[in-house]
Amino acid sequence: LKHRYWLRARRALASPTSAMALARALALAVAASTAAGAEVMLEAFGGGGQHMWRQMNDPVMGGKSTGSFHVENGVGVFDGEVVDVPFLKAPGFIKVATEDAKAFRRAFPDISHCKAISINSKSANAYAGFFFSFGTAHPAEGKFFASGYKSTFQPSKGKFTDVEIPFSSFTDYWDDATGQPIKTCSENPKYCPTAKALEDIRTMSVWAEGTAGRVHLEISSVKAVGCSSEEAVHV
Repeated sequence: LKHRYWLRARRALASPTSAMALARALALAVAASTAAGAEVMLEAFGGGGQHMWRQMNDPVMGGKSTGSFHVENGVGVFDGEVVDVPFLKAPGFIKVATEDAKAFRRAFPDISHCKAISINSKSANAYAGFFFSFGTAHPAEGKFFASGYKSTFQPSKGKFTDVEIPFSSFTDYWDDATGQPIKTCSENPKYCPTAKALEDIRTMSVWAEGTAGRVHLEISSVKAVGCSSEEAVHV
């Protein structure tokens, strides 16, 4: 589809030069870009990172998981180990979250015109407990420590790839002991990300949760994709 738009644009430019031909070519070029889907960058670690990130480990019932986060060689390095919380005899969590949103000042652009989150990353092993979350939404029936919209994701092992998470895969009704959804967006639309929440996500987090094991994740970038509005920033 994108190729067809560009081909038609080139043909329009090859026709007799006129304001109408030029306008038509430009319109077709814009259509090609829209067909491909614009992107909004939320974090790129190549320049050291755009946001303040803070590492946190499980504090509940004497959790023993350990983790760290730093930026090195243009990637965010999320490293640690998830182990059982002794009292619960179940794996805890480690996470890293942005914390630069302030009252009356947004830290992220509007992504309500986008369709998904894309994370460019690689894992050193096949650890299967990664989650990504954003925002601060909390339904009335939600678990006490569960805040924001959350979804699992599985990075590639040993090679940087883009992992796309549709907004329809997120829910704000999830278990704060495991990270797993209690009710999904597809099961009940009231748990789907709202346009208001996507206009200002406030914060985003990467988790290793509910699965014991060593964690080493390198993140190159996080962006919103499938964006269609004029507000989208192309990268």
